[in-house]
Amino acid sequence: MARWSESLTAALLVVALARPGGAQNTPRSPALLDGLGLDRLQFISLGGAVGRVAPSQVEAANVYAITADYGELARNWRVVFDVSYWESRLTSHAVSGLLDTLRNSIVDPTHDYSFVATSVPMYDVTFSGSVRWQSAGAVAIRPYGSVGLAAHVINAEGRLIKGTFVERALDNISAGFFANTGLLFRPWGRVIFDTQARADLLSGFRSFQVRAGALYLFGPARRPAQ
Repeated sequence: MARWSESLTAALLVVALARPGGAQNTPRSPALLDGLGLDRLQFISLGGAVGRVAPSQVEAANVYAITADYGELARNWRVVFDVSYWESRLTSHAVSGLLDTLRNSIVDPTHDYSFVATSVPMYDVTFSGSVRWQSAGAVAIRPYGSVGLAAHVINAEGRLIKGTFVERALDNISAGFFANTGLLFRPWGRVIFDTQARADLLSGFRSFQVRAGALYLFGPARRPAQ
């Protein structure tokens, strides 16, 4: 558990401290980068959120996230990075399926080998990057929608699977797609409240989550050149 807390802390520091180079500090970008608008990205806001996640074959759990907005890639289109963490355990149905799999893989001519069902804890640290469409205009409430890629660092442990092929299969780093939609509410100053729903899809694993949190706006977004 300690190593996952350390990993999450390090990941959050990376997101919080990262600064893409501004045009004033670096040589002019190639024409391709200018066309994509990457040279206009800047660190705009940082925030945190909590919510609930419902992964496939895993008990629903609390999810904790930190989000960094790097500004507009083009008008109304933004680049957003996200790191989240949750921990839970396999459902009893999934554990029963694992027991059946293990029994079928054991050669036991004396029929004296037995399995004891125990919980199988799981942890997931997710690193995400997305392109977000966000409505423009001087309004307090702004809807948005995003699509992006995510890397899931998944770990499973427990006496039931320790040292087995099941543990090796569950412990992995997987890439997948995700999409989310939400609302930003900025009632005053530099504080922005955020609510969102998100769905992740990767090979053999799916999850749905809802979050609520707040962001702090460090400065006005620099609009792309017209």
